[in-house]
Amino acid sequence: MCHRMMQAGRLAAGVALVVSAASVQAASFYAGVSADGRLVVAEQPMQGLHAFHPDPLREEERRPQVGRGDASRWHALLRQVAEEVGIEAALLQAVVQQESGFNPRAVSPAGAAGLMQLMPATARRFGVRDRFDPAQNLRGGARYLAWLLHHFDQDLDLALAGYNAGEGSVRRYGNRVPPFAETQAYVSAVRRRYAR
Repeated sequence: MCHRMMQAGRLAAGVALVVSAASVQAASFYAGVSADGRLVVAEQPMQGLHAFHPDPLREEERRPQVGRGDASRWHALLRQVAEEVGIEAALLQAVVQQESGFNPRAVSPAGAAGLMQLMPATARRFGVRDRFDPAQNLRGGARYLAWLLHHFDQDLDLALAGYNAGEGSVRRYGNRVPPFAETQAYVSAVRRRYAR
């Protein structure tokens, strides 16, 4: 037991150091303790290693500020996809900014990935094979957002709540924004970005 506690302590200390370095780049990584007690850190999943995501990209106060250059990199694709699916480019941009800060490699603690933070099931549902491919991810997320707008009779608050918490949660609460602090903050934040 004491040996395991020492290993856990080493892992925690090592991860803290790696997190502080990795969070600058908002990269996910994998870490664990080898049989001989050494800290093992990898960029790819390996047996016995645990995933760490230094920047969950969900909490407004922890979101990296995105410079003009980052957003402008995706401007043409955003406009094209918005036109394809029939939603406003400004709305799509607001969602992408809130979801990932325009980081196509972003991964949330829950496993959502890419520019629009698609979960695996949502990606499959909207034809996305590679969630880290910016064009596929953006198209899948935009299709889902358009579907939600249609499903909730163009009610933007409900569509955004559905994007954040799932359409089932919105229905369970009587077609209202669910009383989840994260979802309510998400709807407000996207609306503010969209208004700008």
